[in-house]
Amino acid sequence: MDPYFFGFALSVFSLFLLLINAILFSFKVKKFNNQVYKYVTIYLIVLFIVELFCNIIGYINPGANFFLSHFYFNAQFVLLSAVFYRLFTNQKLKKIIVTNYIIVTLIIIGMYVFNKDSFWQFNLFEIASTSLLLIVYAFIHFYNTLGEKKQFFFLNTGMVLYVLCSSLIFLFGNYELVFIEDPYIDIWIFNTVFYIIYQVLIYTEWNYINKHGLENE
Repeated sequence: MDPYFFGFALSVFSLFLLLINAILFSFKVKKFNNQVYKYVTIYLIVLFIVELFCNIIGYINPGANFFLSHFYFNAQFVLLSAVFYRLFTNQKLKKIIVTNYIIVTLIIIGMYVFNKDSFWQFNLFEIASTSLLLIVYAFIHFYNTLGEKKQFFFLNTGMVLYVLCSSLIFLFGNYELVFIEDPYIDIWIFNTVFYIIYQVLIYTEWNYINKHGLENE
């Protein structure tokens, strides 16, 4: 089997799982009528759209889809920041989330304004800053819920595992470092495996909410 095709097939499978989760969450938006739940649903839908184009372009022309990483990381950053903003009850933490988002976003925009060519490459600052802040928020949420109801515990756990793995792989920064020819190693496969784990945990979250309700998380 062509190793490139295996990696692509695995990526398509993870995309299929993401689509299922997006549909499942979407069907229950009106039932639960919860702001955090709505943001998670939007997050899944937006990521599916980005991932779909990423897979299509990546299959037709490998390496030509790097620019989509900007949409992916920034969409993930803004939507999950909104999730944590709603989960946190401490007003100082809420202000920190808003301040961090404004600062990081302005820096990223400035980088593309002054260097338009960088849009077609991985942005290491963008990847590191957005991922690190989300991981920090996730651990704060873990800490805040110690001994209490574990709100969105499975989602939070999966996000930490995937974002940590994904950011490390993306920080390699270019196509040549990701694909090692002799022996052949497709490091992206590790990213896809963790993404599949992430989607399984998201489904576990939805299944728990569907059975017990948000108030019993």
